[in-house]
Amino acid sequence: MFLFSAIGIQAFAQADHLKALRLAGAYDSLEVEARALLAAHAGPDEERYEALYHWAFARSGKDDAVAAIRYGQEALLIARELKDTVRIMGSLYQLVKFNVEARHYEEADRLRYELLSWAKGYGRDARQLALAHNAVGSLHSRELRHDSAEHHYREGLRVLGDADEPLVRQALIGNLAGTMGETGRHAEAIALHRQALALVDSSDLPNRAWSLRTLAQSLIHAGRYKEALATMHDGDSLNRLGGNALDLAIDFAELRADALDSLGDHRGAYAMVKLARDLQDTLFARSLDEQYLELEKRFETRLKEEEIQRLDAEAREREERLRVRNVLLYGSLVLAVLALGAAGLVWRNLREKRRYSATLERLNAELKDQKGHIEEINRLLQLKVLRAQINPHFIYNCLHAIGNLVRKGDAVGASSYLDGFARLLRMVLDHSVKDRVPLSREMDLLRQYLKLESLRFADGLDYEVDAEPSLLEEDDVVPALVVQPFVENAIWHGLAAKEGVKRVKVRFAERQGRLVCTVEDNGMGRSAAPKRAHADGSPSMGLQLTSERLQLLTFRMQEQGRITFTDLLENGAPSGTRVDVVLG
Repeated sequence: MFLFSAIGIQAFAQADHLKALRLAGAYDSLEVEARALLAAHAGPDEERYEALYHWAFARSGKDDAVAAIRYGQEALLIARELKDTVRIMGSLYQLVKFNVEARHYEEADRLRYELLSWAKGYGRDARQLALAHNAVGSLHSRELRHDSAEHHYREGLRVLGDADEPLVRQALIGNLAGTMGETGRHAEAIALHRQALALVDSSDLPNRAWSLRTLAQSLIHAGRYKEALATMHDGDSLNRLGGNALDLAIDFAELRADALDSLGDHRGAYAMVKLARDLQDTLFARSLDEQYLELEKRFETRLKEEEIQRLDAEAREREERLRVRNVLLYGSLVLAVLALGAAGLVWRNLREKRRYSATLERLNAELKDQKGHIEEINRLLQLKVLRAQINPHFIYNCLHAIGNLVRKGDAVGASSYLDGFARLLRMVLDHSVKDRVPLSREMDLLRQYLKLESLRFADGLDYEVDAEPSLLEEDDVVPALVVQPFVENAIWHGLAAKEGVKRVKVRFAERQGRLVCTVEDNGMGRSAAPKRAHADGSPSMGLQLTSERLQLLTFRMQEQGRITFTDLLENGAPSGTRVDVVLG
């Protein structure tokens, strides 16, 4: 028989209340409750653990991965002090999730194995042991070790047995189905996806929509395109009813394009690609609007604080003036008797005036600094907007090329070009919402972009994107979408009008402890490059946008000496251009 103290019962009640707020997605209320509970308990006790544990979920729900990991680690430390095995396992699983979201994969992998060790040693909590096997299976799946992943997923289902844990069972079955699909066992994968779908609560529309998406993908891989289209129709309807998540809507549009293309409906596939692009544009705009509103809110708050400070300074100045006036009045009354005192008051008055003048000069200097800061914010916003764009001329030409292939009946070529174009758009979407991305991903985006550009030249385009091996091993992070405008400029200003072999080389290297990207072409050189225009004489809008992006990047980076242009010569004649960009 288990005996619970009043304090223990209260801790469980508080934990249930916080859990209910978390499951309802009420992150603001959850954070307020967690803070209040944390303030009421200073020592390492169960209430403090629950406060930190759920506060971490609140920060994760607000996309603050750094704070979520910090509070989760504090909760884990308290669980270790309490020697509470169940809470230790709960915190370890939570930290695995947060580190994966923050892309700290090495730390997440270490925590997975520690969680599995604790769960096996404890042996009395089937749910935690199943979650541990699920976490380690996900690690092996990411490493493409499908046999090991399948083993852990099946072991998780075995230890779970008949326990009433539908969410854990759904996760294990869904992951197992994904592994089956990756190894080509599509029929088994489809059956497992249907089992996972049956476990989802009928009122949980977003989760059911995502489950239908994974089922549709397996049906496509199995060649059952009509069933996949019907499944995606149901999933898209549930997504619209459940909040219309744009990322899920984009996935449905892209999968529908694949299915329609496989069925020979190229017009329908083209329409779905266009829908996916429109949804991506909407997602871009929403992301930019949210960032702009956040900056605007911060700026307005800063202005209000400065206005309060200014009014407070004016009030103090008025009070000081009244005080000085009174002093002067009293001084004039005793002037005849105390001439020396009057002289002292005059000297003091002059000193105060000098101090006021210095204060005014300081305030003027601060206002000038604020003006410069505002201009800097505007430039950053311009850079953010331009970085999220891709050359519309390039998009038009790609869609035009796809249309030509469809009209010619070249389904294979159109499908290949369409896949490459969709992949590039997804890469740009992923990069545009991040300040920095891993070097390998930036190189993949550049290769994909150059591959599509090469297909548009009749005589082809030789390109090379590489990096020093040490950089690839460390996979350093670089600013997102900074190099692409320079590559685009090299193609359309240096190579477009050149006859013969066209070559672009992009290389990332470390020089004097700094990461440098070199973009080199064998084009006509900057001085000999012609001005491109439309047939009616109007300037090319695609090149104009590229030039604006390049000018803004050059302006911001040359201020810090981070970009250099070199004209290449061969026998005194222009033979290309080399651009060196310091990325970190």
